[in-house]
Amino acid sequence: MKLVNLHTHFNLPAGQIGLVNHSVLLPFQPTEGQLYSAGLHPWDLDEANGSDWLQQLEEVSKHPQVLAIGECGIDRTLETSVERQIDFFLPQLKLAEKQNKPLILHAVRSYSDLLQLKKQHTSNIPWILHGYQGNIETTKQLARLGFFFSMGTILLNDREKLNQSLLEIPLSQLLFETDENTENIESIYIFAAEKLEIAVEELKQQLFRNYQQITGK
Repeated sequence: MKLVNLHTHFNLPAGQIGLVNHSVLLPFQPTEGQLYSAGLHPWDLDEANGSDWLQQLEEVSKHPQVLAIGECGIDRTLETSVERQIDFFLPQLKLAEKQNKPLILHAVRSYSDLLQLKKQHTSNIPWILHGYQGNIETTKQLARLGFFFSMGTILLNDREKLNQSLLEIPLSQLLFETDENTENIESIYIFAAEKLEIAVEELKQQLFRNYQQITGK
């Protein structure tokens, strides 16, 4: 069974399955055998302003190797206003709903914003928080609204806050990723299985089912 690496910026090796991040501002040149998410990152809004990025995204997202929209979202550490970021986020949400594809979400100090947006927009597609680092109370709120949580290599730092959140996330809503890190994804599975007190193989099987659920693959 392949290990799920939900979100990465590098081509995945044999034995792993997941989504390689693609910025819609770059030419899409897919590698055979790789699967992708495509979107407009909140860091890139100034570069996208005035361009036909949304039309490009709609075209790219029709490609059979593109299984998700994103990463997109809200980053409160930016000078760009949250309102402007939402203006770029909502068309991507609408496109994901139109194409029935999951959303890969970039969220920095903005979990409350995404909670409100989820409540305001009835949506049946999966919303996946990549690189999740929320505390246990935030995790409870997000889990109740059906968010998926993709946790990355920061989990290996063995911080109490993230360990508590890991234990709070329903296994059916959990995923792992390496993002821009070159760490072997299996190390995250081994660490998390010990914290969750389950067998590594059982965790691998559950996350593979989660991946199948969100992507239909």
